[in-house]
Amino acid sequence: MATKAAFKRLSKEYNNLQRNPPPYLMAKPLESNILEWHYVIRGPPDTPYHNGEYHGVLLFPAEYPFKPPSIRMTTPSGRFQPDTRLCLSMSDFHPSTWNPAWSVPTILTGLLSFMVFNEATTGSIKTTDADKRIYAARSHQFNLNNPKFKEIFPELCVPECVPVEVLYPIHNSSSNNIATNGNEISQNDKQFPQVARRNETNQQVPLVDGRNQIQQRRLNNRNENPLRGIVAGGTLAAHTENANNIRANGSNNPQGNTNNNVAGQRGIFDQWRKWIIVSLVCLYLVITKLLARSSGGEPSM
Repeated sequence: MATKAAFKRLSKEYNNLQRNPPPYLMAKPLESNILEWHYVIRGPPDTPYHNGEYHGVLLFPAEYPFKPPSIRMTTPSGRFQPDTRLCLSMSDFHPSTWNPAWSVPTILTGLLSFMVFNEATTGSIKTTDADKRIYAARSHQFNLNNPKFKEIFPELCVPECVPVEVLYPIHNSSSNNIATNGNEISQNDKQFPQVARRNETNQQVPLVDGRNQIQQRRLNNRNENPLRGIVAGGTLAAHTENANNIRANGSNNPQGNTNNNVAGQRGIFDQWRKWIIVSLVCLYLVITKLLARSSGGEPSM
């Protein structure tokens, strides 16, 4: 029986997984017992597990998140013994190293990272990469024969396993997604398309569909707002001609008219100032001559 804290925490983690699932991972609790979670790990590209489908179980204690869960993998993988508790730093083998801040995505991310690297532990087995590829090719059929898997993951029960390149077109290289420290997987560009949307023929949706939708959305926006076409459409020439006319006569530019008026006023003022100076000089000379004549003679030059 889960405590109130465990129920609240696991419910929150399930909601977060539904909104933002990590790549290559999916998990959900039993409807009858929130402490028992079933997960599916998909084998990333560039690994011996490529396109494999690995089903397993997480059993959480009632004291979660203060105690770690047990981890098992049901599907044969060539890496772990089926239905055997695994000794990992985030499992119940090491409660002293458990961190209550860790969550279901953290646990499964760590499990996938540990699975890719060939480090030995309790519950692991040693096989060749060729054996792992054989297990990967047989994994989906093994799961289809598992009633528990069919009950919990009906959306995955299709005749042929959907390739990971179809499910995760962004995460096409495990070397870019799996951290070298063995603790986490890159969470960038998280996206998990619903497998239920894929039909039984597993047809791959062309990536150009997304580009076509974006193009169509842009066209729709332009049709909804015809004003956007004024700048980017065929009326650009009219705007250019109008701009040239404005530059030519400045009649549509109030600031240009103001500058022209100020320049004209300054020119008129300069002309008047010259005429006034000339007139004053002439007046001075006339007065000087008149004064010289009245005194009896013109002054010597």
